[in-house]
Amino acid sequence: MAANVHMKSISLDSNWQPLADEPTVMNATIIASSQNTSNIDVRFRGGPTIKWPPGAAAMLEGVDLSEFEAKKDTSGHWLLVVGYTR
Repeated sequence: MAANVHMKSISLDSNWQPLADEPTVMNATIIASSQNTSNIDVRFRGGPTIKWPPGAAAMLEGVDLSEFEAKKDTSGHWLLVVGYTR
């Protein structure tokens, strides 16, 4: 079975933005842009906020990207999501 590739660059603002618009279970790497000027906020299933510094990355296996959200109170911050379906 072929894997479907998913790549999404997200421009963050002050609203929580899901990393996928619909339930999407996959293996993925999530990377905060190294050009961000400060931490971004990330949360899972509406839980506690985690501060991600510029350049931070996480490899996740078998996760639903629609359950992750990110935001930043100032514009000019980016988050990249790259993965493939299982």
